[in-house]
Formats: sequence, C-alpha cells, structure tokens
Amino acid sequence: MKLVRLLGAGALFVVVGATPALASGGKGMTWGKISHGAVPGVDEVGCSVGSFYCNAYTGDTSCMTSLPILCVKLDGSPKPSGLYTDFYNGWVGGNIATTQPVPGTWLTSQAAADQLCASYFGAGWQMAEFHHSGGGWDWYAYGNVRSDTKFWVRISDQPANCWNP
Repeated sequence: MKLVRLLGAGALFVVVGATPALASGGKGMTWGKISHGAVPGVDEVGCSVGSFYCNAYTGDTSCMTSLPILCVKLDGSPKPSGLYTDFYNGWVGGNIATTQPVPGTWLTSQAAADQLCASYFGAGWQMAEFHHSGGGWDWYAYGNVRSDTKFWVRISDQPANCWNP
C-alpha cells in the first residue's frame, strides 16, 4: 500500500493498492468528542456521545463510511491539575488530532492506520486505541478535535476494527 499526497500539504490523500477491509459484519469501532474545556486545552473523547454509543466488540459503523481517524501522540504529557480521572476515564498522556475523512476500507491493518496518522501529523503519531489510558470507554488528552462527526478508533483485544476478518 502506498499513500500519495495530492493538492498540497494534507489536503487530499489517496491510497494506492489498498484492498477493501471488512470487520466482523463489515463494521469498525468509532468514538466521538464528549467535551472540551473542563480543564483548559483538554478534550474528553469516547464511546458514548449524546445518543450514540459505540460497539467495542463488533464495530458500530460500516467500513464503507468515510470518517476522520482519531490520532494520538503519546508523549508522556503530565495530567493537568484539576482533571478527575479513574480506570474507565483516564488520562492518555499526550495530544490528539483528527485526519480528513477516509473510508474505513483504507484501514487494512493497524500499521496502515498508524501510517495515515504519521502522514498527516508526523513521526510518533498513531491511530488512537480504546485502552490507551487503561480501562477504555473514554479518556482525556490535550487537543481540540472536531465535534461534528464520529471518528475511527482501534481496539486491540476485540474484532471491532475494519481490518478484522
């Protein structure tokens, strides 16, 4: 698979040689932005946003859908003072950003998804993972990602990714 940049820096990417990927039932897991600003510069992202609830076991969104990827750079940033966390609502220790929308069929492996994040944001960026902060379900990171759409997120211990058979 080869990533080709068109129309300037980050404007449009095309994956050459990508084969369609299908998760169990042809679905991948998505998250959304829960809140921003309870602590300045910090977003809470996760599985439950309004009336939407993700499916961390088999995926919740067709892999034919184009959505941004939630990317993270785990740089060891200390947890801000005043931020309450627990096992299921943890601090990720880094920064988040989202790519432009990409079809889930481009997410043929974790490596392919990580490469898309690195192509957009640079070395050290990877696709965000359900368990990055411990128990999963939602977590906090520095950023201000978009709140108008869900985004692709991976999970390491369930077949809920677009690359899972």
